[in-house]
Amino acid sequence: MMMNIRKNIKQWLYGKCPGFAGSFPYYGTKVYFPKNSIIFRLACEQGIYEQENLNILSSLVKPNSTYFDVGANIGLMSIPILQQHNSCMVVSFEPSPNTYKFLNRTSESSQFNKRWKVISKAVGSQAGTLDFFIASPDMGAFDGFKDTKRANTNNQIEVPVTTIDIEWETLGKPKLSVIKIDVEGAELETLKGALNCIQNDQPSILLEWNATNLQAYNCPVESLIMFAEKYNYQVYSLPNLIPVFNVESLLLHMINTESFLLFSSKKAT
Repeated sequence: MMMNIRKNIKQWLYGKCPGFAGSFPYYGTKVYFPKNSIIFRLACEQGIYEQENLNILSSLVKPNSTYFDVGANIGLMSIPILQQHNSCMVVSFEPSPNTYKFLNRTSESSQFNKRWKVISKAVGSQAGTLDFFIASPDMGAFDGFKDTKRANTNNQIEVPVTTIDIEWETLGKPKLSVIKIDVEGAELETLKGALNCIQNDQPSILLEWNATNLQAYNCPVESLIMFAEKYNYQVYSLPNLIPVFNVESLLLHMINTESFLLFSSKKAT
């Protein structure tokens, strides 16, 4: 009961109250967000946004390493890492103009701005430009290269596209310990653009693998297993870190979760 009251007060105070609405405190940082943002609402409901995934991410980040947050939205999977790992650099990618301006404002005004780089580009298999479907600002979590029908993403724009390898090389090939990828179905394309750093650093990779999103890209579900086998990774279902060895078990796990971890088999030996 008290938790629901606190949740409702937080949502009203930072979502609607004049003088407070439009930003909220999160891990000691003032986070800006679009009006009625679904991510803000989820943060209010959950207390800590995607806490189980966050705990896994944080445990995998190494000292003096870099963490790439691909599909960062308003930064709720970037800020805690910066707060918990004071020698870590975070690079957040957010292509949606409806969301980027809030993320960038948060980054620039935060105490982490010297260790936090925000890039206003989409991430894919190769650099260039691509069409990008955007919803209203409050539903920006569903923006992507394809209209997955999970939100009303009927506005189409063109956005610049980079790759993880390009940005990693531009930064001087820092030690990359973790990559988080949440790009509404383009996860495999993102992985294809990260092969150099994957083979060099064997970063842990936490990604979304959602059947509805994958269908919009004509991406076979089993491609995750195939990618893992080719590049010496093991797939784990989250949050319980259950090994997934074949497409049959992957399909079963996808009934209950859309979060999976790729962990280098080389690290496990």
